[in-house]
Amino acid sequence: MKLFSLFGGQQKKETSSKYLLSLDIGTEVMKGLLFSMSNLGVDIWSSYQVTQQTHAMRSGMILNPEVVTENARLCIQKLVEKLEPNEVPSKMVLGMAGELVNGISIRVSYERGNDSKKKISEAEANTVVENVISDILTKGKGELAKRLDTTEDNVEVLQITVTGMFADGRKVDTIVGLSVDEVVLNLYASFAPKTYIRTLREISKSLDVEIASIVTQPFAVSRSFAGSWDSQFSAIFIDVGGGTTDVALVQNGDSIQTQMYAFGGRAFTKKIAQAMDVSYTIAEGRKIKYSTGDLPQDLRDEVRRLLAPDVQLWLDALVVAMEEFENVPDFPPQFYLCGGGAMLPDLKEAILAFPWHKHLPFKRLPKVTLVTPDKLDKVYDKSGLLIHPYDVTPASLAKFYWDVLRLPHLNYLGTY
Repeated sequence: MKLFSLFGGQQKKETSSKYLLSLDIGTEVMKGLLFSMSNLGVDIWSSYQVTQQTHAMRSGMILNPEVVTENARLCIQKLVEKLEPNEVPSKMVLGMAGELVNGISIRVSYERGNDSKKKISEAEANTVVENVISDILTKGKGELAKRLDTTEDNVEVLQITVTGMFADGRKVDTIVGLSVDEVVLNLYASFAPKTYIRTLREISKSLDVEIASIVTQPFAVSRSFAGSWDSQFSAIFIDVGGGTTDVALVQNGDSIQTQMYAFGGRAFTKKIAQAMDVSYTIAEGRKIKYSTGDLPQDLRDEVRRLLAPDVQLWLDALVVAMEEFENVPDFPPQFYLCGGGAMLPDLKEAILAFPWHKHLPFKRLPKVTLVTPDKLDKVYDKSGLLIHPYDVTPASLAKFYWDVLRLPHLNYLGTY
């Protein structure tokens, strides 16, 4: 089991280069970062984007691996072009989104029985976490397969993260040295079909870059936001990409659930292109100018009218996705939006105007905030290029990997 020990370091060979890559293989745009890590956090040195061809991706799924590979090759070449040959990174962190990816919350209670008066040793703490993760990897695959509507042998576990530890009901950072009756672990497990992971492996092999980790993007975003680990923090994160919208729920800083659905910014661009009888490229330009308020008023009014039905469909899909969240006594009223599609002002307006309390347990009116990379914790932009909501995801992937190495007791990573 490639488990990051509860109190030890990463059990993996390190490369000589201090640099790593993060790659968000989006439906509309592939976004990559060159980063390094220190005790203080993640330093971002370069950023680059490649527009994906319409036949390359659909709803977060890779349709044409050869085209996606070439896009990734171009992206990486641009990111490392100023490095010396011995500085070129050999590892990358990949982000996954879309309906092929799934994530669940798991809560496990461990009764210590006659040992409750003894202090928990490092060995006992390791055993508890390793046994829990081992059970998920073996006994839990049947349930995971049902969620993916596939066979058990086609399930690949991407990550298992301990998002919270409780000792006799009190949240703690470590259970070592405590004399308690009950230990409770909150975990988040993400998984995807092996057939899809195989495609990512083949792309990685063609690029001659090792996959350090594959991360569910909404999870990475929600955990990278400054303050999201605090026990008082609760929020809903919505990452609106080109082909998918990814939703993550954070409750009290540790209970994580995610949902994804195939509806993103590309649908709005297509609507503009069809209704206005213009090319996809021109439609995308109009959508961007509409989002930034740079369209003439007459065109702006027309775009708003054209997009209204699709915005409603997007909102309806969001409600359905949130209805799938389990065991939520009441939803936090704070929404955080990121991703390129989140720049469309109509989405924020739709969330604010929707009567949430009639459909889901909301006790207060929602607030909506657009997230930019400066709101991420311990992510330092040395490039000066990270300014947009769509830069949040690749930066969050880098921050996730920093957390893995700094807090090894919280993570299991799959074998890639």
